[in-house]
Amino acid sequence: MRKRSILIIGLISLAIIVWLTSYSIEKYAIGGAEETIRQAELLLVKKKPAQAIDDLKWLLKYDPENDKALFYLAQSYFLQEDYTSASIQFARLSKDSKYYEPAVLNAAMCYFLDEKIELAEEAFKSYLAEYPNSSTARTELQWIYFNQFRVRDAENLLKERLPYVEDPFPLLVHLLYIEFKPPIAQESIRLLKKINDAEPGQASILLALGYCYWKLGEIDEARALIEEVQLVNPHRIDSILVAADFYLELGELQKCEAILQPKQKYPQKIQKMLEKDDRWFWVRSRFQFQKDNLKMALEEIQAALKVDPYQMKYLQHTGMILQAMGQQQEAQQFFQKAKSLARTYRELYKIVSSGALSHPTNAICLQVSWYCEELGKMKESREWKKVAASFK
Repeated sequence: MRKRSILIIGLISLAIIVWLTSYSIEKYAIGGAEETIRQAELLLVKKKPAQAIDDLKWLLKYDPENDKALFYLAQSYFLQEDYTSASIQFARLSKDSKYYEPAVLNAAMCYFLDEKIELAEEAFKSYLAEYPNSSTARTELQWIYFNQFRVRDAENLLKERLPYVEDPFPLLVHLLYIEFKPPIAQESIRLLKKINDAEPGQASILLALGYCYWKLGEIDEARALIEEVQLVNPHRIDSILVAADFYLELGELQKCEAILQPKQKYPQKIQKMLEKDDRWFWVRSRFQFQKDNLKMALEEIQAALKVDPYQMKYLQHTGMILQAMGQQQEAQQFFQKAKSLARTYRELYKIVSSGALSHPTNAICLQVSWYCEELGKMKESREWKKVAASFK
């Protein structure tokens, strides 16, 4: 009995000693937190993230609420190019932390560098919703769109950012360059292949790859990828429009019709988005034109023109339909308007291609503003006038 009592007392004493030791270590760790973080900073400057990670993990074991240590731990993983671990740690920082804003942006960059492009896109969009002045997030998102041939998304992004920037000139120039120097399949396909090899199955990347193969004339490869996107994410606006366009160009009208016709096929939200998109009516009009249904073709292209009345190819196509219907006089009106816009477009292209925007003047900016107005780009026209005023 006595031996048993001694054993119990011994175990209790040992537990107390262990607890006291643990308490002392925890107290020491928390007390020396700033020194540990300072040393971690020095290690990061010296490009020694592995040692910084060990020290910061040890500190966070006893002081898990230390957001500065958590931020530096994430930065250490980032420097080590362990972007998955870095993004996890950045995501742990709460909204009330002073490190929250850079952590959210850095997490988006982690996704991007880890080739998780769709996660990066959503992260950059979320960041811009909270911090609309961020040029870094805007630029990264712009190039994500551009490299995926999502020119309209890139243009809309830049237009949306115009009110938030002190100097709109760089964004205005980017808008012109995107229009006059769009992405090229031969240049983008290598990057897209690299991303797809590293992180397969991303619908936006598969679609962009399929588009590249299509434009390069490799139809079998294009078909396989475009059809895969229909399985992976059938309700992407871009995948719907690209697939319909693809089948229409190949003359596979039955497959094209399956994408264009049944409204019940798409969720209500997607259907509403399609019905506000001029590209939807554009492809539907061409589909009806190929079927010699001129009346329906005209109705569809008129719907497209309601959304974008300055689109030259829509005006040209309307003239072709009216001409086919025997309405020569009406057709000539649309042809003339398209021709007038084409002249303005060429003049604006001359300015962009000449390099004049590298050394802008009041006169050049006013000229660009006028051309933009003629082409229906009213927001850009107003902003170019503001820029012109700054050169007086």
